[in-house]
Amino acid sequence: MRDTLIKLTVILCTLLARPTFAGQQVELYPVHNKADHHTGYAVKVMIGNPEKEFSVLLDTVTAFLWVVGPDSKHPFCHGKTTYSKVNSNTCTTLISSPQTQLHGCQSVTIDSLDEERLNFTNSPFGTLLMLQWPELEDYQQIDGVFGLSALHIKDTVNGVLGFPSPYLKKTYDTPHLPTIETDKIADNPIKKAIREKQLEPIITIALPSLDSYKTAVLMLGGRDDKLCDLENEKNEWLVDFGNRYDFEYLSINMGNATSLNKFLKTYAYPDTTKPYIGVPDQFMQQIVRNLNATKNETTKKYMVDCQGSFEPFVMYTHTNIYTLEPEHFIIKHNQEDTQCELAFRSHGNIFDQTVVLGIPFFHQFCVTLEPRDGRINFAPII
Repeated sequence: MRDTLIKLTVILCTLLARPTFAGQQVELYPVHNKADHHTGYAVKVMIGNPEKEFSVLLDTVTAFLWVVGPDSKHPFCHGKTTYSKVNSNTCTTLISSPQTQLHGCQSVTIDSLDEERLNFTNSPFGTLLMLQWPELEDYQQIDGVFGLSALHIKDTVNGVLGFPSPYLKKTYDTPHLPTIETDKIADNPIKKAIREKQLEPIITIALPSLDSYKTAVLMLGGRDDKLCDLENEKNEWLVDFGNRYDFEYLSINMGNATSLNKFLKTYAYPDTTKPYIGVPDQFMQQIVRNLNATKNETTKKYMVDCQGSFEPFVMYTHTNIYTLEPEHFIIKHNQEDTQCELAFRSHGNIFDQTVVLGIPFFHQFCVTLEPRDGRINFAPII
């Protein structure tokens, strides 16, 4: 997450098995905050040796897998499942400092997979020491984060979590440290498996809306033809700005609200941790006025009359048009509510034209990543 600052104990554990698998899927579970509002999706993973199960948040803008460590004093970590490096049978310490410890091995891999959980018993993961996360109250149900970003670039940018780390630079930048390959520190398990050709470089995220009663899934090594309308799949080319899956868009509109920059390129990216669509500030103010929306100062969410008339949100790219229907961004949290949440928010500062395609977008479109080809695909959910 871009707003998350995390100090990690990074653990790289030795390899015990190297099976190959492709086109297999694992179930994702909805995550809710204290108000019972939907805020994301979690996947169950088994990590470490001896192995231990964790429920971790699926995150498409974070590049690493981390869980809570036993030494963290942060309130978020109270009552969480933890993993201690001292209990691992296969890790060796390469670097130790007051802030960071790195543990290494010769190789890492995905071990096995079933429909209920991912098994990463001998793959890299980090343990949390310190956390600064403005939205952590929305994620009390999870034990950590399963980062799925940066699969399309050779190395993660600015460290494994999107911020610089002196212990994660290439060895010629830090000659006083032991020789460590950057990718062994920066990798997440999926990226490593793709590079070692254990996994086909195709990742599908299918998140049907909760009221559809269909199971959300993460498919590794293939496309999902049961949840995704592959005959109407559209694709966009990724740009290598960083860990995120950015692609270029031309304009967005909702009714007579429009955002178009004729002089600069503008970009959008998917984010499975945002329960809203992030839009430029001026566009947000237009739709607030058009819909007579009011801001709840406690939740910071915009509310509208549930019985109002709403236009779809439309995004144009060079070759495609994506239409998001109101049923996915006008959210009625309780059956008796007369005010519904407008799941849009201003993104960044007043000059930022980036669009964040959060959970409402995923409820209408499957997202398939083809990192080796630098492509992202969107198919309507069936």
